[in-house]
Amino acid sequence: VAQYLCLPISRPEWDLGQACSATLITKQREVQQACGICGSSLMSASSSHYVEVPSDRDRARRPLFSAGTGSCAFVRQGAWTETGDGELVKYDMQSIGSATSLARLRGTVLGSPRLWLHVVLYAAVAGTACLAVGLLSERPELVAPDRVGEAVNYFCLFVSIALACHVFLAVERWWELRNSLLGELWRATNDLTMVLAVHFPAREHRRLKTLVLRYCLLSFELMFMQARDGQADLHELCSRHLLRDDERERLEALAAQPQVVWVWIAGIFQRLAEAGKLPSRLLANLYEICSRARRSVAGIFAHLGTQLPYSYVHLISVVVHTNNLLVAAKCGTMAAVAIRSLIKHRALATAAAAAAAETAAGGTNATATGGKAIPAALVVLASLAGAEGSGEAGQVLLLQCLQVVFVPLATVGLLEVATLVSEPFGSSFQDFPRSAYHVWLRDECEAFQTAAEEAPKEISFVTDAVEAKEARLVHDRVCAV
Repeated sequence: VAQYLCLPISRPEWDLGQACSATLITKQREVQQACGICGSSLMSASSSHYVEVPSDRDRARRPLFSAGTGSCAFVRQGAWTETGDGELVKYDMQSIGSATSLARLRGTVLGSPRLWLHVVLYAAVAGTACLAVGLLSERPELVAPDRVGEAVNYFCLFVSIALACHVFLAVERWWELRNSLLGELWRATNDLTMVLAVHFPAREHRRLKTLVLRYCLLSFELMFMQARDGQADLHELCSRHLLRDDERERLEALAAQPQVVWVWIAGIFQRLAEAGKLPSRLLANLYEICSRARRSVAGIFAHLGTQLPYSYVHLISVVVHTNNLLVAAKCGTMAAVAIRSLIKHRALATAAAAAAAETAAGGTNATATGGKAIPAALVVLASLAGAEGSGEAGQVLLLQCLQVVFVPLATVGLLEVATLVSEPFGSSFQDFPRSAYHVWLRDECEAFQTAAEEAPKEISFVTDAVEAKEARLVHDRVCAV
């Protein structure tokens, strides 16, 4: 296979069979790296792990698969499927939308220590406000709860709208990166492979088609590496047989490496056209596909290099944290009022209970207090009012405690979401699964090539029987080489 692809490597040893099965993902990865095994392996916690070993026919039909350009293991973890590197591939919408999502922390903003640090901070602010009002104010019950709550609620409404727009903008940029830019690179690679597979359907042309596909995958990997780490590790790409040593030497001295590769690809077509092996109309179409792919790579780096305006992001952050401070101060103040009211009503209830006990012990219909008689009915009413006020104050206190936790949790959590989706080319759980994308793209393109080389006989039978008697039906003729 290496000689067939003009790669400076020896053919990997594939005769390991099922001996490479393991019970741990890390162990399987070690075996794959040690043996040069590639391909897509499906693993789950409930089933034994296995490694896909290509047959002799697969080596001929899938050269890059056999050369070991990349591998990906898929692991089923409860509600989602991830790669062996821990990157999310797909999740179960129904499971994530259920109440069990409350217990899921991995890969979510709820697992962020920074988020919970902010929650603790605002809870401390609320506690400080509660102590300050309770200790420094002689009559905190004079605070008007409705006015305090109304002022904070108006600001919360504005913050909610601004934060919703901010998160929507961040998710929209994420989708544009995935669909319009990364997706366009994917589509261009598929289109290029399909056109070449149809125009050069013979098996002896596989070397040309594989070279073009290898360069397409090389650009894909260079783009991910440069977006993730700032620069690409060309030696790693050589070890994965996506790059030759002479190609590495040429790339090392150049900038914009993911885009430069598309110059090489366009140069292949130009040489074919010069040799009379490619019609000019098809050459123009192939140039357009290469230009689309190069533009998509440039667009990805333009997106990553051009963040949202600093003043806008700073203002959103200031507004959110100011709102949380106001909410914390309001909750602390209301909690102090509720605590003072709770103490007052409990004291009233205790005094009423004592008066009722004294009345019952004296056998009279009134209680002597300071020389004045308190009817028993008033004692009962005072006891009921104390119990009712105590219950209401307890409800207010509980609501303030919940609000000081969940408001910062929601607002800071949404800020975290906007931050996480702003750069999805990393290696975190929620980032784009690079290894899965590489394997899927490679397998799709090699399937296109094989489909053209092993086309059904019915196609030849039907097309040969078609007669175009009118010249206007055929504008020009393109002969496959």
